[in-house]
Amino acid sequence: MMFLLACLAPRPGTEPNSASRAAESRAAAAMRVPDSARGGPPVGEGASPLPPFVGVSRASARYEGADACTPCHAAAASTWGASAHAHARTTLVGAQKGYDPVCLTCHVTGLGHPGGWTGEADLGRGQVGCEACHGPGSDHITAPAAGYGALPTDASACVACHTHDNSPDFSWENYWPRVEH
Repeated sequence: MMFLLACLAPRPGTEPNSASRAAESRAAAAMRVPDSARGGPPVGEGASPLPPFVGVSRASARYEGADACTPCHAAAASTWGASAHAHARTTLVGAQKGYDPVCLTCHVTGLGHPGGWTGEADLGRGQVGCEACHGPGSDHITAPAAGYGALPTDASACVACHTHDNSPDFSWENYWPRVEH
């Protein structure tokens, strides 16, 4: 909840200008989560930050949406469906921030990346789905036996979005049990 509140209110000492806040957020995420080791195109201006997932080539993989994961990962999908991640953008819409570029980068899946969220009708990527953390899944769908989307077993996967500025009380120990799968 604190993450949402921080996203909805301007940070102390900053102008409530969405463009400048978006630039700050992108710069902070880029410093914490470099993309050079994953291949693919550079992360574009206004794109979702990328957690340190491994086993995913951004040069070939595209985002497919959480619905593509559910048939094989039903238990994880059930855990996700009961989490705040499954309703991240819906919460923004309710607060009339559903198109705020600062908030959207972390409240949808794959914004600005191949196959990522493109707008309202794109409901499969319109929340913080599986691929927001594990990376684009098209290659995994094509070859399920290959490893995919492994994440570090610490908070480093989460801080791409749960930065100090927008999620000041984030702690791995308290947040992970809410989404553990």
